[in-house]
Amino acid sequence: MLTDAPYPHLFSAIELAGRRLRNRICLPATVTNFAQRNRITERWKHFLIERARGGAAMLVTEVIAVDPNAIAQPAIVTGFDDANAIDLSDTAQRVHAEGAWLVGQLWHPGKQQLWGPTRSPMGVSDQPDALSWTVPHVMSVDEVRAIVRAYVNTAIRLADCGFAGVELHGAHGYLIQQFMSPWSNWREDRYGGSLEGRLTFVREVAGGIRERCGRDFILGLKMAGTEGVEGGIDEEGAGRITAKLAADGHYDYFAYGQGNFSLSLETHVPDLYFRPGHFIDIHKKMRDAAAGVPVMALGRIGEPELAERVVADGYGDLVGMTRAHITDAAFANKAMRGRIEEIRPCVFDNFSWGEVHQGKPLAEFHNPHLGEEGEADWQPESARMPRQVVVVGAGVAGLETAWVAAARGHRVSLLEASAEVGGGLLLESLLPGRADMAKVIDHQCRLAARHGVDFRLGRRATGKDIHALKPDVVVLATGGELRRPETLRISPDAATPVISARNFAADEIPEGVAAGFAVLFDQDHGPATYGVADKLAIMFKRVVLITPRPQILQRVNHCSAIGAYRRLYGAGVEIVPAHEPILLAGRRLVCRNTYVDRETAFEGVDLLVYATPRSAVDDLAGELDNIELHRVGDCQSPRDLLAAIHGGHSVGNLV
Repeated sequence: MLTDAPYPHLFSAIELAGRRLRNRICLPATVTNFAQRNRITERWKHFLIERARGGAAMLVTEVIAVDPNAIAQPAIVTGFDDANAIDLSDTAQRVHAEGAWLVGQLWHPGKQQLWGPTRSPMGVSDQPDALSWTVPHVMSVDEVRAIVRAYVNTAIRLADCGFAGVELHGAHGYLIQQFMSPWSNWREDRYGGSLEGRLTFVREVAGGIRERCGRDFILGLKMAGTEGVEGGIDEEGAGRITAKLAADGHYDYFAYGQGNFSLSLETHVPDLYFRPGHFIDIHKKMRDAAAGVPVMALGRIGEPELAERVVADGYGDLVGMTRAHITDAAFANKAMRGRIEEIRPCVFDNFSWGEVHQGKPLAEFHNPHLGEEGEADWQPESARMPRQVVVVGAGVAGLETAWVAAARGHRVSLLEASAEVGGGLLLESLLPGRADMAKVIDHQCRLAARHGVDFRLGRRATGKDIHALKPDVVVLATGGELRRPETLRISPDAATPVISARNFAADEIPEGVAAGFAVLFDQDHGPATYGVADKLAIMFKRVVLITPRPQILQRVNHCSAIGAYRRLYGAGVEIVPAHEPILLAGRRLVCRNTYVDRETAFEGVDLLVYATPRSAVDDLAGELDNIELHRVGDCQSPRDLLAAIHGGHSVGNLV
């Protein structure tokens, strides 16, 4: 029944396997790497419990291994034995007590070698893994049947632990997809050949689970809406698979992820260069094929308006929101109550995905309390005694410090030389495709304004200015400056302007520069630098990107790096690895190979832009004797966005 509340379709109930979901918002499986030695930790539990407390209706755990050969690394939780049974039961009970349903994602990677496992990868065929190029052991029919039993037995174990259901992970190139796809299934036995043969494996798994766990146990399938490779599952093929499996009557919902471990993995987690809801048209087609079985739409859905549209306009019956929930555990509650401006915005830069892809614990630069108990309703703790706090510098580190300190009851003045706040992140948001990064700044500003931060903009602060405010505490967030390339000697007759990437992003380009040939020296490898490359490619006829390392994009997550390579090569940017600039004379730039004594010269360079390590700017520190002093962000130690925001958050809670 629809109401006058915000987003009535999104917050209408739906029933799966006889279980009522309070709304349509779901947490899809989200790898956290919070487990240790394949055992559940409290943080693993709290990640799920807090999102249930935050209002999501159904939560799918991260992957649970169904077989010993599915243990890709120590942070993968095992479900094929009883080692985690007590903690699985505890998690299910606590999630359900918050009014949500917990579903376990059953997983086997098949041939994929993700983090260098010592166990043999188990393949459907002897096709090499597209990511690592390792070749798996091809399973015999008996071995396949054993894996079918492993899936069923793990589902039974989760049912015994009180789980509401399970989801079969048949997307992203893992084992079930390997069976279903003609691209990866070359078998000629009962598990291959025709479409019917390729579906045998998943049908045996689903049939076994339904038989042993009953009709009131939710059973979902996550599969490819499109695999993104020639000869693989396309939209038409996904529709045929959906229709056949829906007719079996085993499934309570279908969810769709895109790509596999080829270069189409870019579509697995569509970043800020993709449209919001980029794949919902595919989901709408699958919904038609599903013949009434609910469909979960997912992929770059981060705002309640879009989520409402998904349900209202028939793109999906459920809305999966992974990265939005990583950023804000209370997304659903805030949307339901109309507190939209309080939702911590997700910018889809895929930093968090990059962390887990490297085998590290999940981290989000914009959510310092990720996975902590109380995360969903965290508020700064009131200060014992209000103090006068002066924060100098309104980049993201300074903004974070200021709003947190003000929220604790301190009187906070924020001084900024520029007329605009945001610092380096504001400049990054001006680059092609990176406008969404400004949402982080906007959110911090809203919080600062709400808690009464006194903004003083447009004048560079001096020590005298700071002392005049009679502060009890001063926090320097004055940032850092890109340094000139240390290897570069500039001849007195040099005619090519040399500017920093930040100057270029701010359009501080010397007058009269011809739009002919630009060189970008990349000693940063972060995402903003490749935004600079995109802008250069728009403005200049020829662009050469030089880096001293043998490859680029080392600080960009794998999925987003695929897109960056596509843009660079598509724009004709010439990439010259293992080189550094050593001499600029006239308009001639000489570069040297960093591994051997060999030089390359570029003639007629119109502009040289550099993205290099930064030097901390903390000149004011010497003028602030006898005052409690803290440094945050690049002023403390030039690093990345996570260090800046988390550092500011920590100091805001400390002062």
